[in-house]
Amino acid sequence: MLNFIRISVGKWDKMGWEKSLKKRQYLIIIFFVIVTLGLSVYSYMGNFDSLDMNTAATAPTVTKDETDESYFKTIDYYLVDKSKPALQLEGTELTLSNQSSQIVAFNPVGVIYRRDDAGVEEEPINFSSKNSRALTANKELFLEDEVEIRIGNSNLKSNKVTIFNNGKHLEAVGDVKTQSFDPKTSDQILIDSDFAIYRPQEEFFEYQKHVKGTIKRKRLYEENVSFTTDLLTLSAPKSLVEMKGNVTLKKGNLDASSNQGTVFLENYNKKLKYYSLSDDVRLQESLLINDKKVVRKAFSEKLEGLISEKKIILTGLPKVFQGKDVIKGNRITIRENIETVEVDDANTNIILERE
Repeated sequence: MLNFIRISVGKWDKMGWEKSLKKRQYLIIIFFVIVTLGLSVYSYMGNFDSLDMNTAATAPTVTKDETDESYFKTIDYYLVDKSKPALQLEGTELTLSNQSSQIVAFNPVGVIYRRDDAGVEEEPINFSSKNSRALTANKELFLEDEVEIRIGNSNLKSNKVTIFNNGKHLEAVGDVKTQSFDPKTSDQILIDSDFAIYRPQEEFFEYQKHVKGTIKRKRLYEENVSFTTDLLTLSAPKSLVEMKGNVTLKKGNLDASSNQGTVFLENYNKKLKYYSLSDDVRLQESLLINDKKVVRKAFSEKLEGLISEKKIILTGLPKVFQGKDVIKGNRITIRENIETVEVDDANTNIILERE
């Protein structure tokens, strides 16, 4: 019995110890959870203010200026500079941004009003295109797709045109075509190129790359002059056309080429040279002599053409090959469409065809 009792007492003590251990474990777990929650709450509350401050510092500030873009449909827009009209623009759609001073328009038709340095009004620039972008602060206008410019006596068409400084300088790129009228001579000047520069105040054009054109006279019986070159400049006040690089010139039955050429528009009906070529001049003309077709060829360093007298003057070691005749001299004058050749200081070898 004694042993049983001992055994019974021992068993009871073990069971009480296990219950006590479990209570302690539960208390430790509960305490750990409470401490953890407390630390979490404290950490969150302690950094809440700084979190707000950091958020406020890094968040982008949205101002009204960033959202001031306006959109319009079928609108007439007017821009005034110093109480005077500067730009008029009509478009099917228009976007206006005050912050960037930018105007984007579709199918624009408009006018740029020009003034010289003294404030005197000059010829306005009329324009139209499919797309446009204007920077009003810089006074620049970018036109694209089916661009057409009309100013004074000149019309210009191109793929792209940029107008700088409120119309003082224009640049055209891609399929450039211009038509100009010379009021002094009534000539029409048609020129195509890949690139062109136009300064309206000086009435000055510069054409580059694949330049070709025609000078059309008012009267139908007056011969036109066609030409090609790498670089061409046209000054309306001087009535002067200058060409450089791979110059070709065609007038009637006459074809000529050189490295440089000039056309003096005012001298068409005067006893002055109308056109001149220099630097490796080559000339070819088809003649009809005694019902026979004869090709006349000439080579020289310089050529001057007097249209009023139908004369061509060759200088600089000129040579003329006419049929079987070879003509050399210091100065040779050819009469257009006539077999007559005038030679100064001749050194001539002529072979006559015998019957």
